[in-house]
Amino acid sequence: MQNSLPTWKLLLASISSLILTMGIARFALTPLLPAMQTATGLGDDGAGFLAAFNYAGYLSGALLASRLRNPVVKVRYYRWGMVMAVLTTVLMAYTDSVVIWSGLRYVSGLTSAAGMVICTSLVMDHLKLRHRPDYIGIHFSGVGLGVILSGSVLTWAEPLLGWATSWEAIGLIGLALAIPAMMWVNGEGLSTPVAGHANAVKLRQKKITYLLLSYGFAGASFSVGTTFIISIMAENPALADSRNLAWVLLGVALAPSCYFWMKVAAKVGDFKALTLAYLVQAVGCALPVMIPSPTSALIGGFMFGGCFMGIVTVVLALGGKLSPHNPSALIGILVVSYGVGQIVGPILAGIAMEQLNFSALGLWSAAVCSFLSILFLVGTRCSQEEACKEGAVCLT
Repeated sequence: MQNSLPTWKLLLASISSLILTMGIARFALTPLLPAMQTATGLGDDGAGFLAAFNYAGYLSGALLASRLRNPVVKVRYYRWGMVMAVLTTVLMAYTDSVVIWSGLRYVSGLTSAAGMVICTSLVMDHLKLRHRPDYIGIHFSGVGLGVILSGSVLTWAEPLLGWATSWEAIGLIGLALAIPAMMWVNGEGLSTPVAGHANAVKLRQKKITYLLLSYGFAGASFSVGTTFIISIMAENPALADSRNLAWVLLGVALAPSCYFWMKVAAKVGDFKALTLAYLVQAVGCALPVMIPSPTSALIGGFMFGGCFMGIVTVVLALGGKLSPHNPSALIGILVVSYGVGQIVGPILAGIAMEQLNFSALGLWSAAVCSFLSILFLVGTRCSQEEACKEGAVCLT
């Protein structure tokens, strides 16, 4: 039996879940990081480790979520994720211990997986039953809306309230979002899917290796950029006054980016779409430090925000196409590759920034990782003859 819940309520709830788990629990740290570093003496290396623990939590949660099949179990984990997203956000205010912060960021990463992976799978199943799978792009807009919300609120709150009280304030907003997120996302009318075909993708193929390497560097570019972009701008007098608006514009570009890049991929092909997205992302990361000015900060933030979620959407959709009999096999390994990049990237960048006393290195390294993604992506291409072979794993 199909869920009787109106579609608008389902989408409102799912968007609320992404605003909470991604825009707040995951990304609120970015606009608050400069104030936290100033007040507590947290270095760039420590900030890198906080980001790494958050992404490690997300990777752990994504791997766990990928094994859940029963809708009732999915909903149970999802609702616990909403509760913990609020708690881990508020509790950031009550300590300045890097160890405790790291633990909270890890659990916060787990909650991000509850929103991004579990909620997305539930909503996608509901939309398929309603013959509206195209509405999933509306759901993904919650990530960008979350960045806009947290960036706008914290831009106003932090100078008035301080970093600690700002964590409490954004946590209370998260609590309000958790109510519809928990009430209107359920497993009603859904059934446990039948196990997929046993055939798995041949992971030894060189083209798959290149794709995994390309996507791993994409994860590093994303995590380094989103972790350090505001703190790097805060240290540069030419960029400092524009940093919060740049973060909000990042969210504005992020909101429609998944839909946009899927349309681009459908028109020009996956390889060209990904190459263009990586190139735009690299320029967006480098622009504020290459030409330090308020204009470059705003344009760079917008370009960066318009790419990273679109890249994820195109690559994961590509994983499903390259492994049609068992899409979860390749998609799961792609998630791991991206996750490793997310964890290692900010650790290495943070240590290098601290040791060299060169904060701009963070955005430069994010740009370099995007270019490396393009380099390895070239190895995934194949000739037209290869593309016609059944089961070929390559991009055209």
